[in-house]
Amino acid sequence: MQITKSSWNPLRVRGTDLPLNLTVMVKVLALVVLLVNHVKILPDPWLPFIPGLDQIPPLLFQRTLQSAFLLSAVAIIFNRRVRLASLILGATMLLAVVSSKAYYGNNKTFCGLMFVLAGLYKPGGPNFIRWQLALTYFGAGLNKALDADWHSGVFFENWAVHRLRQPWYIALDSVLPRLMLAKMMCWTTIVTELATVPCLLIPSLEYWAVLANIFFQSSLLLFTGTTFTLFFYSMTAASFAFFAWPQLPVSVLYDDRWALSRRIKAFFTAWDFDGIFQWTPDPSRGVEDARPALRVVTSGHAISGFRALRMLLLLNPITWLVIASAIALGDLFGEAALYRRVIVSLSLILLMPPLAWIADTLTGGHKLTMTPCRRASE
Repeated sequence: MQITKSSWNPLRVRGTDLPLNLTVMVKVLALVVLLVNHVKILPDPWLPFIPGLDQIPPLLFQRTLQSAFLLSAVAIIFNRRVRLASLILGATMLLAVVSSKAYYGNNKTFCGLMFVLAGLYKPGGPNFIRWQLALTYFGAGLNKALDADWHSGVFFENWAVHRLRQPWYIALDSVLPRLMLAKMMCWTTIVTELATVPCLLIPSLEYWAVLANIFFQSSLLLFTGTTFTLFFYSMTAASFAFFAWPQLPVSVLYDDRWALSRRIKAFFTAWDFDGIFQWTPDPSRGVEDARPALRVVTSGHAISGFRALRMLLLLNPITWLVIASAIALGDLFGEAALYRRVIVSLSLILLMPPLAWIADTLTGGHKLTMTPCRRASE
């Protein structure tokens, strides 16, 4: 499937005026802010950070913000002028932040910045999102490192025991020396946040930065059961800025004589709206051939086993839209915290190391560097 221009189909991502990775990022965030009905809490001017904003008629200000917010979010979902819509949506959220101290929150500020910085993207230009994410982790880590209550573990103890009433934490804390667990959690957080900064700024280490970012934010959600309004979504979505999709379409070689291979092809083809994969029967695979019946070929490597199935999920933008939607809809369920924990846990198990590496080992999956001759024959 050749994608040359944007489509009104909200399930498509390719063909916009932003790179694929940034389109996925802003589309995930636009979908989330719509699903959680964030527009409802956009404020009228009240104790603004910028003097004079409270002189604007409150209802006019609020309705204008809400209209711009909804129109730009919907434009992103339907692939209409995505770069401009991202700028408008981000600017709307940042204007809301400076117009009301009651609305202000780091999570809203960061989410708004993700939209704005994506809209400012230029090919070959500076990676503003990299710098913003590094600055966020540096500020968070430094703030904790300079706080005596974080050194002693008092902050975490009060938060986990009295605020969250975290059952497993309370149970484990009761059998350990006083504040031992709290200190361990505090210093693990500080070290993780500060150590992520150089990994974000050094391109050769960005893979580990992305893993640290996703695991750290997921750990916070699993521990608390909450997304901290928009913080979980925007911090994890920022990881897309560090990922470049391989040259498309990605070749998938499969054995069309096997019913399972055909079913896998049918399943993944049904929701490959962007033509990410090109499925080709493997003509070189003989009846007694020991090679796997399914291989994903990308960047000179042939990936098989569970690793190949993971790649089919990781490279399809629909995967990320589905996961984000599932988490955002958690408030519709009675046990929202448990529901979110289940969705995030399953996502980590299926898509992220190290548990996915174990599945690779059990299924015999491997990554084979292909020679030029083999690539030519396939």
